[in-house]
Amino acid sequence: MTARYLVAEALMRVEEGGYGNLVLDGMLKKHTLSPADRAFASAMFYQVLEHRNTLDFILNQFLKKPVDKLDAPVRAILRSGLAQMCYLHTPPSAAVNEAVKLTRAFKKSSASGMVNAVLRRAGSYDLSQAKFKNEIERLSVLGSVSPSVAAHFLRWYPEDAEAILTETDTARETAIRVNTLRTSAEVLENRLLSEGAKSVERCQIPNCLLVQFAGSPADVPSFKEGVFHVQGCTSQLAALALEAQPGDTIVDLCAAPGGKSLTIAQQMQDTGSLTSCDVSENRVSLLQKTLDRGGLTCAKAIRNNAAVYNPAFAQADRILADVPCSGLGILRKKPDIRYKDVSGLAELVALQKEILEQAAACLRVGGRLVYSTCTLNPDENEKQIEAFLQRHPEFTVCSVPYLPAAMPYGAFGAVSVPNHTGMDGFFICAMEKR
Repeated sequence: MTARYLVAEALMRVEEGGYGNLVLDGMLKKHTLSPADRAFASAMFYQVLEHRNTLDFILNQFLKKPVDKLDAPVRAILRSGLAQMCYLHTPPSAAVNEAVKLTRAFKKSSASGMVNAVLRRAGSYDLSQAKFKNEIERLSVLGSVSPSVAAHFLRWYPEDAEAILTETDTARETAIRVNTLRTSAEVLENRLLSEGAKSVERCQIPNCLLVQFAGSPADVPSFKEGVFHVQGCTSQLAALALEAQPGDTIVDLCAAPGGKSLTIAQQMQDTGSLTSCDVSENRVSLLQKTLDRGGLTCAKAIRNNAAVYNPAFAQADRILADVPCSGLGILRKKPDIRYKDVSGLAELVALQKEILEQAAACLRVGGRLVYSTCTLNPDENEKQIEAFLQRHPEFTVCSVPYLPAAMPYGAFGAVSVPNHTGMDGFFICAMEKR
């Protein structure tokens, strides 16, 4: 199986309802490809997912019937072929020729002439000259998002909408967190370079490194030994906002996959008690493996519904509520979110409210509650906190350490807007109970 065939098949499986990363990972494990072909397949696959709307708009300029009306294999071949030319700098002749070969491999030889003609023309299309019906359609095409997502950002972030939606994950460093229980940033920096990392830079956040790995971070020996874990910068800031202290009793209410729990436990110097929770039993087992890899003894993973009061958490010193959210701050990391309908989020906002209520009930007087999301939606962020404070005058917003200047802390928390901070879209608010 070639890399291009694998990608086309993976794209069809995603259309049938599979999750992008799970589909690709499963196929890469099943089929043997060279390291170079694995990297090429991954890049091609995610470029199609991230830019699907853009690719379809261009293709539709040259098709007699819309892309979504074509046979699934032909649609996948066209999208992946155009993605190679637009985003992977594959020579047009190679991309077109290989696409034509794929039509035969998928027993769609009758479409080979059309695929040849459409890709040759589409590869030279100048998107800057395109005409759009309105601003929502323009943002939907250029940012490759659903009209619903485009309308959301046009409403709440009109000046930043295009920059947010067109941000890509190309050549980004991976943010990691040093396990300070086992090493130092300086020692780990040198070790990563010796293990093949292309570059390692210090971040303004203490014990955070920005690394360009040659392959997957999970394949590096120091990762397997629990010397570091992968965690986005804003996620680290949320964990550090708790200002955990040795000996504290802390609850991480929505902890999976576990990065924040690891950071919190390290701040605690692996003393006291940290309970890391998730509502899914499967995720709890993965969470426990993460804690074990970090060598932690103060932390345990349990199944718990954060929206229901748990008396076992009463009088906690600190609680982190990194709640389920719409994910609109991490579009570049989770391209599936780009195409969702986000016009109706009332049920999600209500769940977040209930989680906040249960956290407030468990926290001791003098304790700290941190609320965070990875979304850019005032209804889930600032407005959620404003309403909470109106219901709970015993809480007051307190400061958060290490925030960059581009992430100002307001009366109801701080928002990381990606094109301002260079980090994920995120929201953080810390509060103390009086």
